[in-house]
Amino acid sequence: MGKQKNAQSPKKEADRVKFLTDSDQLAIPIGSLFQAEVPEWIAVPNKHHPCDKDDASDTSRWLGTKSWPIEGSCTTNGDADKIGKGRPDSCSCTSPGSAKCVKFHIQEKSAELQQDLGPAFRDWNFHTMGEEAVLVSWTAKEQRKFETLVKGHPPSQHKSFLKPAMEAFPSKSRKDIVSYYCNVFVPGRISKLTRAGCKTIDSDDDEPSEIINSKTSRKRCQADSNSSSSKQVKTPFLRGHR
Repeated sequence: MGKQKNAQSPKKEADRVKFLTDSDQLAIPIGSLFQAEVPEWIAVPNKHHPCDKDDASDTSRWLGTKSWPIEGSCTTNGDADKIGKGRPDSCSCTSPGSAKCVKFHIQEKSAELQQDLGPAFRDWNFHTMGEEAVLVSWTAKEQRKFETLVKGHPPSQHKSFLKPAMEAFPSKSRKDIVSYYCNVFVPGRISKLTRAGCKTIDSDDDEPSEIINSKTSRKRCQADSNSSSSKQVKTPFLRGHR
């Protein structure tokens, strides 16, 4: 067996050399779909230290312009002791845990974040995020029309509402419709079901009003709330099923 291995060694070595020197190799694709487009560096080069790794201009070339914190500003984290402890179990609201309570605390934290970030809050488009920001451009009539449209095209039945929605709202862009669905419709629906006592929630299920108003669904929600917490919460919209 040793002689047989030695006899095969020269052949294997020749195959390796042929593989490395073979001119008929696969071509490397070239074009906008395969290579990154690196913009030309137009800033003034540093003549004294062209290769200095610590040079600020060279750093900005790769990292861009710093938006926050602002130069010369003093940022202190006064809530450092609260990190990792989660939200408090109670608050001073008249109805803790209610929809108004939740909205109040969201607005409160958003105002704190805006004060902390300064101009970066708008530079990073934080002012366009969340329910309140999206609702500004939607009238009450449009909201009811959207809910009716989604009800007729439930994603749980593999019916896409996006194309009909774009036809029903010609003044809205695709981005506007998706933003409303993700920032307003889905969170509002989950909020209603959660307050009804349901623990097993499918964000792509039927209209929430039909579920909450039915007596059988109320009993099911109560049963879910009393059952073991080992049940898996169904949230396919978070797992990228669409």
